[in-house]
Amino acid sequence: MEIKEFFKKRSVIIFSAFIIVYLYFAWAFKQYSDVWWDSASYIGMAKYIFSNGTLGVFEPMKTVFLPIILGIFWKLNLNIMFFGNLLIFAAGILSLIFLYLIAKNLFNKKIANLSIIILFFNILFFVFLFRLYTEIISVCFILGALFFMLKFDENQKYIFLFLSALFSGLSFFNKYTNIIIIIPLNLFLLVNLIKHKNAKSLKQIIMFNIFLLIVLAPFFILNYKVYNNPMYLFNLSNNYFKENLGHNFDLRTFPGIPTLFIKNTDFIYFKALLYLFNIMFPFFILGIYFMFKENKNENNNLLQKDAKENKMKKIIILILLPMLIFFLFFEAFYLKQERYIIQIFPLISLFAAYGLSKLRKSFIIKILVIYIVITLAYSAFYFRATDERSYTNFFKNPNINFTCEKAATSDPRSIVSDKVKTLVFPYEVFQDDWTPIYIIKEKPDCIFYFSCSEKRQEQRLLIKSLNYSLEYEKDTGRCLYSIFRYSIFKK
Repeated sequence: MEIKEFFKKRSVIIFSAFIIVYLYFAWAFKQYSDVWWDSASYIGMAKYIFSNGTLGVFEPMKTVFLPIILGIFWKLNLNIMFFGNLLIFAAGILSLIFLYLIAKNLFNKKIANLSIIILFFNILFFVFLFRLYTEIISVCFILGALFFMLKFDENQKYIFLFLSALFSGLSFFNKYTNIIIIIPLNLFLLVNLIKHKNAKSLKQIIMFNIFLLIVLAPFFILNYKVYNNPMYLFNLSNNYFKENLGHNFDLRTFPGIPTLFIKNTDFIYFKALLYLFNIMFPFFILGIYFMFKENKNENNNLLQKDAKENKMKKIIILILLPMLIFFLFFEAFYLKQERYIIQIFPLISLFAAYGLSKLRKSFIIKILVIYIVITLAYSAFYFRATDERSYTNFFKNPNINFTCEKAATSDPRSIVSDKVKTLVFPYEVFQDDWTPIYIIKEKPDCIFYFSCSEKRQEQRLLIKSLNYSLEYEKDTGRCLYSIFRYSIFKK
């Protein structure tokens, strides 16, 4: 019934508007054809997994959920970019549906509608709807886990407890750090146990974690059978991340969207929220304030008091706590990018909607219009200013008439091309302090070189000295594109 209500009247209009805006930006800025950095990595992993390692590339620090889905598309000879982008958009729409249902469950339809408008038109969420990344899928799975826990608390049906565990497990498969969502979910059940002190509440905690272990079991079993270690891929991911990426990023790096006014300094995530939610951020603060102020238990009868206590328990443990946990965890994490905290954006949107709902309708409309215009204007500027398409075309359709069995590159988009079979991907290659040790060790038959380093001409000569011949080159004045082939393959 709740799903049906989402598609009624006002929600249908909002939902239709979302689709129209998305399709316009996808068409106007050709976002359906752009292959971003990590998108290519996931495509490369998809090829690797479904070709038994004979094609593609496997990056240990990335999870396998999205590559497996993309690999199914690839194996079925479907357009991997089209169906991949369709998957991300579907996950985004499902995220909005989950948020709507959560907000309606805790508050009302007005706040539910405001919540999904604020989330959809958040700069980061909107831009990542067009990226073949794990971020939007993470949002979807985490909101699903929270929603089904709310449903379980409402009617005590164990199918909802299982679904909450299922979405928690899927969120882990999609991105390992998402597993921290089980902390507030277990705490929510634990608070019920403390309150009721009965066998039923204890059983709920036990069953939730049994369900979770059932969902996670295939991951541990596969790791053990293949690597003799149930945590192998998880451990490999953490180690690879530190060893290969740690030296590439400053401890306070802040690459990505909010770079116009924000410097790479401390408290970057707090400033990211100020930037990304802009005019909505004060309403987020007001929303938290009004939520606690209006839900005090003064002057209520016993039944109303119990209902308000239960509602505040849900808000604090399932909305506020996950938001704080994810925020603090990634603030403490050494590698920082704004997309890492996108999981909390729906929860921030919910609080912002609550605060915004206190205004008169005319003011709400004005604030929303300003917020939407800021997002769409910034997104249009960002898509135009970010020259990803020239990179994509260079790597996707390289100007060569031979096939590289093994290519080395600083950019994974090479693997999207049918002219590249396998890829070695050294992160340190083509940076200012680059040394040829990795290439000498791997002996690739091709090198796809792309660099904007001031030392690019020196590096170009160094590659040629390793017995590689230059097959193609394009110098934009700021960056250099080159394709080298080992001299044994000279015509």
